[in-house]
Amino acid sequence: MPRLTVKYIALSIATGCLLLYAFNSLAFASQHIHPCSTNAQGVVAGMFALNKNIAPSLLNLAGMDNGALASSLASFARSFQSNIIQENRYLLILDGLKTTVIISVFSTVFGTLLGALVCFMRMSRNRVLSGIAKAYISVLRGTPVLVFLMLMFYVVFASVDVNPVIVSVIAFGMNFAAYVAEIYRAGINSIDKGQTEAGIAMGFTRVNTFIFIVLPQTIQRILPVYKGEFISLVKMTSVVGYIAVQDLTKASDIIRSRTFDAFFPLVMVAILYFFISWVLMLSLEYVERLVDPKSKRKQIESA
Repeated sequence: MPRLTVKYIALSIATGCLLLYAFNSLAFASQHIHPCSTNAQGVVAGMFALNKNIAPSLLNLAGMDNGALASSLASFARSFQSNIIQENRYLLILDGLKTTVIISVFSTVFGTLLGALVCFMRMSRNRVLSGIAKAYISVLRGTPVLVFLMLMFYVVFASVDVNPVIVSVIAFGMNFAAYVAEIYRAGINSIDKGQTEAGIAMGFTRVNTFIFIVLPQTIQRILPVYKGEFISLVKMTSVVGYIAVQDLTKASDIIRSRTFDAFFPLVMVAILYFFISWVLMLSLEYVERLVDPKSKRKQIESA
């Protein structure tokens, strides 16, 4: 198992333990605060009771009140039943998860290709192409993604009968391209120009020099930054509900409006977003190891 995966699992377990400890501590304190808890004396008395009894409760977890534990489990089961099972509400979550993944993946592909084109225009010697690319990058990076998404849906595509998911892919892809273009440009400029001159001197064309010499080094250098932008894009897709797209966040809103329970749907959706980001991050880290020459050298030496 990769070392980074172990760190994520350990961090998740530790966070869960801290939250459980905090909830138990608050519940215990609320049971021991005196009736006159509205004044400082009652609060202090409750805190003394908490300090007096917290150590034995931590050392004797097996002696927990079975009734309280059974009540908590029953409450969780009722929440699960009402938010997930009842009226087949898990289908809303599955449909929202599928929509989120579709928008994220296709927006990334579209934005990556468009970003390469914008980068080419930005680095062009033609002032018109370079000026258009600069304006595009400035406008898209300076406009909030939610505002741009609503402009695309309610203004640009207002007179066209188009699926809101397609509009979302176009809007997020265009926004992603503005950032990717600058990432490409920074990566290409970080390669010594002498390598391009050496490739041309060896008989390569400019295109072959870029593909076989410059591009592999550029990919290796931009992947860490590209990975962060990709994860940010996945999280930004949570606003597509404003144009009537039923993604994960919109599904949780629908469930919350029917059950009047905000905690369970929102926590469940947060966990699903974390899971999606985690899987995508591991995938990109695997690609990063594939293009890393040090990793290849270690594999050859170990073989």
